[in-house]
Amino acid sequence: MKVMADANGFITHGIKRISVSNVNKFRECPSAWAASYLAKHRFKAGWAAWQGNAVESGVEHGLFNGGSIDDCVKIAVDDLNERSLFASNKLEQMEKRKPIMSRMITNALEQLLPLGEPDTPPEGSRQWEINIPVRFRKGEGGVINNLGYLDFKYTTGKHAENPLVVDLKTTSKSPSTWSLSHGIQAAVYERAVQQELGQKPTVKFLYCLTRQRDPFTWLEMNDSAFYLKQFKKTIVQMEAFLRLSDDTETLIQALPYDPGSFYWNNAEDIAKEIYG
Repeated sequence: MKVMADANGFITHGIKRISVSNVNKFRECPSAWAASYLAKHRFKAGWAAWQGNAVESGVEHGLFNGGSIDDCVKIAVDDLNERSLFASNKLEQMEKRKPIMSRMITNALEQLLPLGEPDTPPEGSRQWEINIPVRFRKGEGGVINNLGYLDFKYTTGKHAENPLVVDLKTTSKSPSTWSLSHGIQAAVYERAVQQELGQKPTVKFLYCLTRQRDPFTWLEMNDSAFYLKQFKKTIVQMEAFLRLSDDTETLIQALPYDPGSFYWNNAEDIAKEIYG
């Protein structure tokens, strides 16, 4: 083990770029972050994540192709079917989730279609790539790129003077205010699009809920400076932690394991391999 006071922790451990999800994972569950980004384990997604991606596929079809609700739901069901190909409880889950996805897609399109058609992402991509440099310390080499993707961007027509960014979330709980993780995500979107266009966009998150009553919630970002500060602070902490040792195993074992964190869901095999 070697402590590297003057080194760049990211470079030492082969981390060439970061993402908002990467940073949020480090902040919320360092042990799962280390298992993913230091030990290079691939965590399995579960039904909630699969369903969210499937709903987004259906909504995208409705926004960009003008498909009917039935067409959009079929796209979502096919997407979920493919993602869950080897799930053990597949038939039960598919039957349970199809009506939920139908409601979510219907509600999302009712909210999004009046905004007009979003900008079309580059060919071959479903989303817009963003890439902004983040300085974690002074001097040469003190910058790392943050790579991410946003869902929907509106910059033409009635949005030409006031660009709009919308991110779609699927959830079982209605948020009344920004969580730190989503606030950071929204603030980074705002900064990235502002750097691209030269004007500050409005950033909104649309939360589509599994329940039938009050099935959606909008949140609008209006305090990006606070969330960007938290984002940068976490990156500084991440790089400082990586400089503690050039030995990956030493760093992993230095972090407390939290088996109750949702980040460890569906990852019992990884936890057993690392922690016994």
